Amino acid sequence: MARPRRPIASVINASLTALALVGLFVVQAYFVGGAVGLLPAAHAEMPAFAAADVPDGPIMVDYCSEAVAARDPGNPSDRTSTSVELDDAWFAGDSRRYHHGIATNCAVLSAVCNAESHFYSGSGDRIPYAEQALSALGFSQVRTDSYELHSAVLDQLAALVSGSHDVAAYTFANRRLDTARHGDAAAGDAAAGGSSLGGPEAGSAAETLVFVGIRGSYGAEWVSNFNLPDAASPDADHRGFKTAEQEVAQALERYLDEIGADPARTRILITGHSRGGAIANLLAADLVDRADGPQALAAADAVYAYTFAAPCPTKSAERGDSAYAGIFNIVNPSDLVPQLPLPAWGYGRYGTTVELPGYASTRFASSLALMQQAYQANTGLLDSYSPDALERLDSFDAQAAQSLPTVESLLNPFGIFTAVRELLEVDLGLAFTSHCPDTYIAWMQAVDARALTFTQRA
Repeated sequence: MARPRRPIASVINASLTALALVGLFVVQAYFVGGAVGLLPAAHAEMPAFAAADVPDGPIMVDYCSEAVAARDPGNPSDRTSTSVELDDAWFAGDSRRYHHGIATNCAVLSAVCNAESHFYSGSGDRIPYAEQALSALGFSQVRTDSYELHSAVLDQLAALVSGSHDVAAYTFANRRLDTARHGDAAAGDAAAGGSSLGGPEAGSAAETLVFVGIRGSYGAEWVSNFNLPDAASPDADHRGFKTAEQEVAQALERYLDEIGADPARTRILITGHSRGGAIANLLAADLVDRADGPQALAAADAVYAYTFAAPCPTKSAERGDSAYAGIFNIVNPSDLVPQLPLPAWGYGRYGTTVELPGYASTRFASSLALMQQAYQANTGLLDSYSPDALERLDSFDAQAAQSLPTVESLLNPFGIFTAVRELLEVDLGLAFTSHCPDTYIAWMQAVDARALTFTQRA
């Protein structure tokens, strides 16, 4: 008796399933092999950059603009530029005193570190933005190796398959500081919101400034942004951000050992935007915690941390302790991301929250025109802020907290419906603009510390 033929659809489905399983195996084998060094990670050949002398004044640097990408189809590389400067004198003072010059330029460098992905992704203009900018600023030994397995489309697919999306891409670099030439000159530009708690002695020997720039959300890392701690762990850090921070901390230890950095003579500058800001916040707190012990990488007053648009990465009850006061988290009140996870759920950031002028601020009207001028100068585009829509964005966390009082509220269909409803009531286009690095850069360039609001929250 003849065997019945299998329907052609079943044969096709079985073949596709087999191919999918083989594909998943190949992807995971590629990722694991590359991660442990058994397989070479494919990337464009990195050009060699020699560190320039520290420039005497600002220089122009390139980066990739999210605003340009969304609104200027005539610029397929999303490339734009603005000025940046890091003066040795700025690092002669205590890191726990807010410095608007350092903060403003970190806003630019965080965007530069985001743009580095274009080099490793295999698409776009293949410009090593971080190497170019940092070398021009006098830094040497620039390291961006972490982007190799975290940038291309196949990398992101592999991370999803292997479940290894709680990662980060980061840039390290270093340069020598001669703080002896400057003494207390840094105090002149240090502004309101921080307290002077000491600092290096005038006449000290040359020190090493180490730069750490952490990339924001990219590809599969978006999944990690929702990897919250267990409800049973009231003081826990956000799991996705913390796992990535531990990776960066271990790599930083190796880098400092490689360059022979002396913790007593090392100053560390940390920055990042969005997810990168959250990871930078945890890293800075980690470095402060270990500053007085045998695992110290730098003194507590030598850790300079400026984050931008960082979501809330911790539920630690100690996050508002004065030890973390020098971790400055710059947030736009009209940006939804720093309002999440909701403070009503117990989340916050280590250190001091520094708010840009918001819709309700008395300085908003006078500052807005200056910000828009800077935005247009940097991007070639007009900012489209609408006061009515801004008011809704500014109050998003308070209104969402009423509808979603606990994180468990999201675990039922009504909670999901409520969350979607809350998001649909805001201007999502304006929310995107409010979160973009371009907006933060323009605000920082347009105002000074007197227009900012400093809050050290418990």
